[in-house]
Parts: sequence; C-alpha cells; structure tokens
Amino acid sequence: MPKPTLAQRTSFKTWLRKFRDKFANTTIPEFYIDDILSEKAVGINTTDDVRVIPFANFSTIDITNDVSNDSLFYLPALTNDRVTVSFGSTSLLLTFVGEDGGITYDGTTYGLNDDIPIARGKSLRVQGLGGGLLQSFNAPIYDITPSTTSINEGQSMTFTVNTTDVAVGTRLYWNTLGSVTSTDFAPVPPSPNTATSGYFDIVSDGTATGGIGTITRILVAEPTASQGPDTETFQIVIKTGSSGSSGIAVTTSSLITINDVQPTYAVTADKTTIAESARNSATEIVTLTVATTNVANNTQLAWHIEAEPGSTRDINDIGFWNGTTTSGVSNTFLTTNDSTTLQFKALYDWRENENDTFRVTIRDVNTGDTVTGTALTFTTVQVTDVTPSLTLTTGSTTVDEGASVTLTLSGSVVPELNYYATIKEVSGVVATVDFSTFNQRVGAGGVYGNSVNFSYSIVEDFLTEGIEKFQVEIRTDGYTTGNPVATSDVITINDTSRTPGSAANGLTFGPVQVNRDNGNAANATDWYKICKIDDLPEGSSIALFIDGSGSMTQATVQASYELLVSKLAAKNITITTVTNSNEDWITPFLVDLP
Repeated sequence: MPKPTLAQRTSFKTWLRKFRDKFANTTIPEFYIDDILSEKAVGINTTDDVRVIPFANFSTIDITNDVSNDSLFYLPALTNDRVTVSFGSTSLLLTFVGEDGGITYDGTTYGLNDDIPIARGKSLRVQGLGGGLLQSFNAPIYDITPSTTSINEGQSMTFTVNTTDVAVGTRLYWNTLGSVTSTDFAPVPPSPNTATSGYFDIVSDGTATGGIGTITRILVAEPTASQGPDTETFQIVIKTGSSGSSGIAVTTSSLITINDVQPTYAVTADKTTIAESARNSATEIVTLTVATTNVANNTQLAWHIEAEPGSTRDINDIGFWNGTTTSGVSNTFLTTNDSTTLQFKALYDWRENENDTFRVTIRDVNTGDTVTGTALTFTTVQVTDVTPSLTLTTGSTTVDEGASVTLTLSGSVVPELNYYATIKEVSGVVATVDFSTFNQRVGAGGVYGNSVNFSYSIVEDFLTEGIEKFQVEIRTDGYTTGNPVATSDVITINDTSRTPGSAANGLTFGPVQVNRDNGNAANATDWYKICKIDDLPEGSSIALFIDGSGSMTQATVQASYELLVSKLAAKNITITTVTNSNEDWITPFLVDLP
C-alpha cells in the first residue's frame, strides 16, 4: 500500500471518529496504523500490537488498562485536538500541536522519545506523531529529603536524593530556588559547581533497583550586624540533563527556612605593656585574639591601628608583625575557626615621653564600619619609650684628594627611619665642589638593622688649598632641619693635587685636567696658556697626543684643540698631533720632530 497523503490521513482520522460514534466496537486492524503513521514512528514494527482509541475533540478516554499493561496505543488526533486521558483518579489534558509538532501537557511540549510524566513511577513515552502513538512504562522515581527544614546561618545541612530505576553512575543536577543569592552559601567543590548549582552522581543504595546521592549546603553567616535579619527561604530542585533552565525537573525539596543569627566579636590582648623594638625583632610583641561566634570560617575582615584618644603616639610607629618584619597600620585578614590571632609591635622612634597608647579596630571590609557598630578595642596597650643610641664612626680620620672615606652608622637601638647625612666644615674652605656627593640619604627606604655603611668621595681638583677639615652629621628630618642625632670624628683632607706644570721636567708637562668641550668654543680649555707655550720662542716645534680610547675622542675636545692650533699658528710654532686608541703616545714620536 503506498504512503498515504496528509489529506488521506486526515480523512482517515475523521472516519475513525464517525466509526467510533456508530459502532461500540473500536478495535481497528493494526495494519492500518503502520500506513497511517508512516515514518512518524520510531522503533515500531508492523507486528507490534497497537490499540487504536478513536475520540472526538475534548473527549475523555480511559487508559487504565494501557498504563497497567504497558500497552502501545494510538490516538488519531487532528491538529489542535484536546483529549483528557484518565487512569484511576489521575487525569491529564493533552493538546496535539500538529502532524509533526508534538504533544503539549502542562505547558511543556513533548516530541519523539520524550516522556510525559503521568504518575509517580509511570510515564507515557511518545513513540510516534501524526496524532499520538504512546506507550506507558515504569518511570524513574526521585525523592529528595532535607536533613532539616530550618537552619541557622553558619551551619550546614544535607539533602539526600533516593531513586528507583535510576542507573548507578547517572549524573543528576541541582539548582537553588528562593529568595537567596550566591553570597548566602559557601561554594561546593569541584568545579564547575557554584554556590547555587552543581551536580552529583548516583551510587548504589544496596538494592537491585535503588540508588542514592547527597548534596551538602553550608550557609554563610553575615559578617556584621548592620546587615540586619534576612526573615530568607530556599529549595533544592533536582534535574536531569542540565542544572540550567534547559534541564527537566524531576523532584523539588520542601521549603527550607534560614534563621538569621547575630555574629559576635571579642578582642583580647595577651599583655598591656610593650617596649619599642626593631622592625625585624621578634621581641616585644602583643598578641591579639579575635574571638567570633556565628561567623563563617574564612570570612574576610579588616584590622586598623588607631591612636588611643589623648595619646601622642604616631600610629605609623606601630606595625603588624608577620613573623619576620613589621609593616602597615591596616590590612585584611580571614577568620579561622572562631579564634583568629593577630600580632603587633611598636617600633623605635626619636620621640620620648609620648604617653603612647594604641588600639585596634576590627572592621567590615565592604562598609568600613566596625563590626559591632562601635569601636571594638582590646585592653589598651602602653608603649614604653626606648632611647635610641647611635654612633657614627669613620674608617679613617684622614683622606687624600681623589680617595674616599667610609663611615658606619650603628647602635644598639637604631630607629628604622630615613637618615640624612651632610658635611659640616671644621677648618679650611670646605665646599660642595670638594665632594662627589655633599648630601646623601643613608639607607634607601630606611635603616633596617643595627648598622649601615656609606662613603664620601673627595674630588681631586688640582688646586693648592692647604689642609681642610670636616665632619659628617646625621639628621632624621632632613639635611638642614632638626638636631643632629650622630656626628662623626673630624676628618682631614690631604691636599695632594698638583698645580698645572708642577710635574714638568723639561720633556713632559702634566698631568693637567681639562674640560670635554664637545666642540663648543664656550667650554674650551686654553691648553696654550696652561702649558705656558707663550714662553717658547717662535719657530718652535711641539708634539700633542690625544688618547682616543674609551669614551675620549678628538671630537670631545675639538674646540680646545682648534684654539691651541690658532694660537700656535700666530707664533709660527709647528705641532705634530697623534691620536690613537692604543694608549701608546711613545712609539708615534720616535721620530725627529720638525
């Protein structure tokens, strides 16, 4: 028999309705079904028993026997037909969308191989379209049981999922419903689980057909009281296929109420007095214990150091002790099992009689408010002043021009500050030009330890100046402000420079320090005058060697060279010039000069 057309199928369904109305016997030969359904059925053979149930639009039909016997039956529906199928006390209103459009029930459209839930443990599977070719079968059963229906913030609970006819190893998905957000729950590992959704796998419950799974949820306690009660509820829904909106929900838990709890905080100190000490010293530490209740582990809070009202303490001299060094007046921390410890210390400074006291506040990292609504303090800690003891020693009390002298700033108590070293004239004419560096900061970023070395280099200026004496002074506020906190011994500068020509022996003249003019006549050095060439008779001959090694080239002294040549020409003095980078000024002149 050829495949029937849509018009023929429609006519056949209409005939079935008239046939039903006219005759009580509704049994239709099964070979008609195969041709009517054509390719719209899956897994159906012509030898399968199919019961045809004719109906009119909005009819109610009884499928009790079909459900009980897992029968395969066909509803020859036209487009937009509606039929109520009933079995026992249960009934479903099905709407037929079209020849290929599927069947709609309770807002969901079901197509080929989809299962329409009809009762606990029973479903109708869509085996064919062009009407409805349906077959009942035992459907999986899913039950979810919470360990409690009322839970406090900061507590945990479990949901047990019991199943029947669900294969061991089946992956199911869960979502959170209700007036909650991701911040109300701790994340559930592993990835890609989140705080509000995730998955789990079914394991055997020890029976032939049963399986079980569990979900653990941890409610996060609010970190501050300012957020107020949360009067919140939620449910867990179990889905197959996906945890998102595309998954099919199979069971939903009862409603869980979250009880808002009031977190509490208390801070105590292990001592009430500490002395000033070095930044990296493990002594004189005060330990604070932050005790909490109803605060989830790993809740982020912040500590902040403050000067006690009426105290003259500079809070920058108080630091958080991290086990190796001290720094910072505020930072965040994570709570640990309702008892978190923090350690602090007071650093050396140059102030005395400060009436030093300080306290620590614990704050909400989001709002900046103290977590109890008022300043949370531990027992006030008094800081005992320690008088600094600094010395400034010199490696030598005499230094030649062109050399350097090393100094050491040290002491048993060295406040960790920036120190400023400067030169103080004692005798002679001591000026900034006598030193490569006149002012310098000692210890970049501060002195972290009991000593630090630094040095001064003396400039070789080729001037006869006599004996010069100086001292180095150390201040903490700047190079010229504040009183010196340490002063070195007197250091004598030996005048070892030579005046131009003092080393002349009739054959050579020098050494002489000259400018690098880089071709700029304004910066030229008058070599003619320095070497007293004007004393030579006219018609003399001189030799000039320019060392081209390193960064020195003739171009760097070109203006000075040209000035010399012009003056030599005026006096009819000839010049032989040699430039090389071999630092060899002897070999080129082993010839008779003009």
